[in-house]
Amino acid sequence: MPHLPRKLTFTVLVPSYRRPQDLLRCLQGLLAGSRPPDEIVVVLRDVDRKSQRELQQWLDDNQPTVAVRMAVVSRPGQIAAMNRGLQVASGDIVCFTDDDCVPRPDWLERLAAYYADEAVGGVGGHDVIHYGNQVYAVSATVVGRITWWGRIIGNHHCEFEGAAQEVDHLKGANMSFRRTMLREFDENLAGGSSCLNDTEMSLWVRQQGGKLIYDPRIVVDHYPAERFGESTRKVTDPSLVYSDSHNWVYCMLKYMSPIYQICFFLYALSVGMGTRYGLLKYLMVLPRGPWAATRQFWAATRGKLAGLYTYWRWRVDRHDNPETSEFA
Repeated sequence: MPHLPRKLTFTVLVPSYRRPQDLLRCLQGLLAGSRPPDEIVVVLRDVDRKSQRELQQWLDDNQPTVAVRMAVVSRPGQIAAMNRGLQVASGDIVCFTDDDCVPRPDWLERLAAYYADEAVGGVGGHDVIHYGNQVYAVSATVVGRITWWGRIIGNHHCEFEGAAQEVDHLKGANMSFRRTMLREFDENLAGGSSCLNDTEMSLWVRQQGGKLIYDPRIVVDHYPAERFGESTRKVTDPSLVYSDSHNWVYCMLKYMSPIYQICFFLYALSVGMGTRYGLLKYLMVLPRGPWAATRQFWAATRGKLAGLYTYWRWRVDRHDNPETSEFA
């Protein structure tokens, strides 16, 4: 008899903290899909007793046919939660979404279709952002790209008219990876939300030879909810600017060749990107509000220098402990 390929199994991993109603809405969306997951792993903080109680009550009341596993983590932050979830996840493909997202009914079915190609290491799609009754409706012609000098172009949340295509990185609210190409999320990333953890993992999977596919028809509806604890949504908050700048520099330096590293760091310090002000951007915005501009520039500069130091420490650790390195 000819050898038949084994059917792939899919785990959906959902980290959540103090948002039980959003979480339950997300789970209901997952279970209503045309292709339900084989397993759902929900990761909750040990101190979040309310979410634990409400999830358990929901499980008792609904008795879902899909295995829904609750994992508890004691350490704060998104990285710790997702790494705890990876310890529990058993699927061949691990899919990620946020607790304030609701996947469309065909979400997993569309994701799964791409994994018939063994060269595909990750698949993601579009998150439609809802602000009350309003939908973020800005269009984009480029999505999921990273320039050679280190500028990150996301736009996964924008309306994209193009066809499915290979990209450089996926977005955490709507992404999936082949389990054999995954490793733990990098705990060197700073901040409670550990911004760019999705980009860093995407670059790792690409380094392993996996193709990343973005398909705008793979959709989750995203209802941004309040963040609690160690993270914030205020993009100009100095702590977020610092961690975002740190992670940008650290992440880019990890995956660049030496000559590109030099070009990138000069670009980061002189121009910057978004809220990660470089000197030129700082001088441009300075007349509009000296105090706010200076505070943001200082937070970004400190973050970039800290990111450089974290990269240096990571390189030293790789050299001293090659057997324990993530790249060994």
